[in-house]
Amino acid sequence: MAEIRVRGGVGGLSVALDELEAAADGLGRVATEVGEVAVAVGLVGLDPRLQLAALTAPLEYLAVQRAVLTCVGPTGAAGLAVDVAATGVATRAAVRAYREGEQAVEALADGVATEVGRWVGRSVAPTVLGAAVAVAPVAAVVLSTPAGRDAAVAIGLGLGQEVDEILFDHPWLVPAAADGLDGLLIGLGEGLPALGVLLAWRSGAAGVPYPPRDQRDALGVVLAATRGVALDESGRSVTVSPRPSAAGRPPTGVADLVSNHGPTSGGSRVRVTGIQGPDGSWSWLVDVPGTQTFDPRAGDNPWDMTSNALLVAGRRPLIMQAVARALDDARRRAGDTSSASRVMLTGHSQGGLTAAALAADPTFRSRHRVTHVVTSGAPVAALAVPEGVSVLSLEHDEDLVPGLEGDDNPDRRDWVTVERSLADDLGADARSSQAHDNAAYVDTARQVDASDDPSVQAWREGAAPFVGSPLATTVTTDYDVVRR
Repeated sequence: MAEIRVRGGVGGLSVALDELEAAADGLGRVATEVGEVAVAVGLVGLDPRLQLAALTAPLEYLAVQRAVLTCVGPTGAAGLAVDVAATGVATRAAVRAYREGEQAVEALADGVATEVGRWVGRSVAPTVLGAAVAVAPVAAVVLSTPAGRDAAVAIGLGLGQEVDEILFDHPWLVPAAADGLDGLLIGLGEGLPALGVLLAWRSGAAGVPYPPRDQRDALGVVLAATRGVALDESGRSVTVSPRPSAAGRPPTGVADLVSNHGPTSGGSRVRVTGIQGPDGSWSWLVDVPGTQTFDPRAGDNPWDMTSNALLVAGRRPLIMQAVARALDDARRRAGDTSSASRVMLTGHSQGGLTAAALAADPTFRSRHRVTHVVTSGAPVAALAVPEGVSVLSLEHDEDLVPGLEGDDNPDRRDWVTVERSLADDLGADARSSQAHDNAAYVDTARQVDASDDPSVQAWREGAAPFVGSPLATTVTTDYDVVRR
């Protein structure tokens, strides 16, 4: 079994750079203090009393002056102050150069992805349109018979499996394509001017910038173009219905938090678990379900592609309201009105995306003290989860879903990303969808529980109110969520 790799957290590069900057500041202060010592020693040589002593003891006077010059000269305190200050300046410059270089590389990669997407859109659009026009009559005849429809489905499934296997072997394709989505839409509009006019018109009506400037803008254009047809839940609402509450058991580790069969998982429902401490304080675990239907039309089940698209586009879909209402209800039932109660949000795939989106939502945080987020197989890199919220993200190299953001998770003190390759474990004919499977993430979570990595250990210590009290009293409530 492949070992996990850990990025971010207290042992991450960002923390190391921050520590280097702090050390540079410290060197600057030391240089100032040593310089002040050098000045003080130098002033001794100018003391009038010492000058008078030169008249009666010239040899001793010269010896004192030599000693003073040695202390304040290039090999003494003054030289040391200069060396320390120079080291601080060089350290700070090195950190700045690294960060600027990293930003330049990211900007270059984004620019290349955009231009490649633009070229693909501009080149492919006319070809695809021509092929569609040519094939449409034949397709209509074929699909008019049961045998033809069965054959089309079989071909589609076969192609889908081939693509799934290709993405497992070349997982970089997904983030590259996601990063170039803005360019692709621009290119499609250039290749088919009528489509470009339509996209600009629909985007303008929805208040979305066109041409898009990044992936989030591009998704906004897609949502504007499909408004009223697909990926649209405007005018809809959700109902949140609680099941009877029951006593449960608290999770004992990350594997319990990630597993579909863990004590905090509600399966297809939102589950809210309250853990009461010996002092009467509450810690709340909210598990958010993942995608349950891939229909692009907004139906009764809100755990669908519409919610996915809205989340990645930075919108606030109805499922976020539903989770907030479920937590409100669970806390009300328990009589918990304390603003100090901790909240951990967890989820796999869409559930993790929703959890991180809630942690990034100021309105939700104004009502609930979100302290922790745990995601598995979720595209959360672009979400502005504030510092102070501890995030643990589990991601498989071959899982296409985390790559849909087209970026890496932040490397910072309170965001730990655990990565693992499944190439050897799943074998040569594996598919990307297998790398997204919840059971595979449970295996990864078990490695996290056994890890002695400093970043993981620090996260575990911070999450102790949620996973460190196996005998604590708990109450669990599941909530059905339906879109109306």
